[in-house]
Amino acid sequence: MNGAVQFIEAIFDWMWKSSLYASVLILLVFFAQFAFGNWLPVRWRYLLGLLVVLRLILPAAPESTWSIFNLLKPFASMNPGITRSPGPATSGPPSPPLGVRGSDGQATQADISRLPGLASSAAKEEGAGIDWMTAGQVAWLVGVAGSFLFVGWQHARFAHRVRSLRPWQDDRVCSLLCDCKELMNVRREVVVVIASGLGTPALFGFRKPRLLLPEGTLGKLNDGELRMVFLHELAHVRRGDILLNWVMIFVRALHWFNPLVWLAMKRLRADRELVCDAMVMSHLAADDRHVYGNTLIKLLDDFSGAGSCPSLVPVINNKSEIKRRVTMIAKFKSTGRVAVLASAAVVVALCGFTFTRAADLKTSKAITKTSDPDNIPARQTARLGIEFLNEKLETQEAEVRKAQAEVDRLRIALKISDVSDIGDAAPPGFLTPESVRRLEGERITAQADYAGKNELLESLKRIKNDKGVSELRKVIPTAAPDALLSRLLEDLASTEVTLARQAATHGPDHPESKAVAAMQLDLSKKVDERVEGILDGLTLRAQASRAQLESLGKAVAEAKTRDAEMSAQFRPYFSAKRELENLQKVRDAVKLRLIQEQVDAAFAPTKP
Repeated sequence: MNGAVQFIEAIFDWMWKSSLYASVLILLVFFAQFAFGNWLPVRWRYLLGLLVVLRLILPAAPESTWSIFNLLKPFASMNPGITRSPGPATSGPPSPPLGVRGSDGQATQADISRLPGLASSAAKEEGAGIDWMTAGQVAWLVGVAGSFLFVGWQHARFAHRVRSLRPWQDDRVCSLLCDCKELMNVRREVVVVIASGLGTPALFGFRKPRLLLPEGTLGKLNDGELRMVFLHELAHVRRGDILLNWVMIFVRALHWFNPLVWLAMKRLRADRELVCDAMVMSHLAADDRHVYGNTLIKLLDDFSGAGSCPSLVPVINNKSEIKRRVTMIAKFKSTGRVAVLASAAVVVALCGFTFTRAADLKTSKAITKTSDPDNIPARQTARLGIEFLNEKLETQEAEVRKAQAEVDRLRIALKISDVSDIGDAAPPGFLTPESVRRLEGERITAQADYAGKNELLESLKRIKNDKGVSELRKVIPTAAPDALLSRLLEDLASTEVTLARQAATHGPDHPESKAVAAMQLDLSKKVDERVEGILDGLTLRAQASRAQLESLGKAVAEAKTRDAEMSAQFRPYFSAKRELENLQKVRDAVKLRLIQEQVDAAFAPTKP
């Protein structure tokens, strides 16, 4: 459990730092795109957006003196008190300062709060208020889980809808699609599907791409315009934009709280469409380019957000982007060398400034001045810190021994054995909440079973009293299936047919007719007896279910009463045990910090 908590804390720490650093990059990218305007080629604008995605998922960044985050370091290093220089073998940010002692020479509570790893423990000992860090982690996890669940639900629902549609088998469409695949050099299998309720042509699916067309598109577009739609979506297939789309969904869910990330992902989708347009333009003759722009405008007439799904890659994402795309298509031209070199310089500069982190302060500048005008030497500072930690460790050891004695006393008094092996397991005879919930579940099941049987029995009785036995004979084989009754009813029906045939042939007074009539009467009597037997059996089953329900209800009530009594009896022991574990954690943290201080003091450089 502790390992999982530490892992979540590490992920949360990495996430908010990455989001902060990426926010700086996003602002710089927006500034670069605004400053260079249309002079910046669309492919390089798109590459700048990809840099933001990469920075948001980058697990670690190297140190560099060129990093833009060095500008923030003077503010981070402003800390009153004595700060310790990190040892040669230490990585990461420098440790917080060791506080000075109180006037009586003993460690103060402020000292413990300045120790990393012990601040949270000290706060818990003091009964501090809300743990805002934990609350933030929980809120972030809830947001991430909600985002993934919502997108996954939308994708699964849309995928189920698409799988139910058959590929469109039309010679005109298939021939046109094959020609477009050859032009765009796409080797993967792509099928065309007509989907109702879709607002615009779109690409769906990574392993098995499907080119979705709204109903009426084939009739509205001619071959030349349909070819432009196919070329655009095949450009997405060629570039692997479906996979990139999932990466953007993942990034947006991970950084759901950052509005700059949402804005950056929106801009990246718009630039992605411009890149695909440019890719299509590079494969078209000059005379065909106006057809491409007219096709986008024509599709805009029927565009709507209906049927959209986050995992789709549509031809049109937003109406407001069409003007920009059509303008780019009308003014399309190859990118010059100067623009390429300048764009590459911008990308390299942004990578150098934002894909690195601030460099650590040099050892010679790591020891800062204290508020006391008399500066304390480094070795004396380390010695004071080690003495303070030794005193704190002795105090913690004494508190641990006292708490352990209290746990042992309660264990003997309450007759709890093998506590060291079972941890927090319940002592013999102690009902766990799971046991109580299981009994309650069985009681609810028995109650439902009794209600069903009793309702069936009462319904059959009402039919018998209101409509007679003849109507009951029709209903009971379905309501309460019985093999013997089914055979008797079949024999009775066969006898009735035979009797009718004999009466028609020989008359009702004929000996054979009378024999069959006697047989019919006997079978009818047996059917009635069997029906009564089934009703009696249902009555017994309902009574047995009721008895079981009453027994379980009594058992649940007794279990809850006993659970409350046992909880009150053993609560002091479990409280003392949790207190012991908390004290042990604080003691272990102090030991680790003491070892770190001793190692740092051993390797600290001597002052010349």
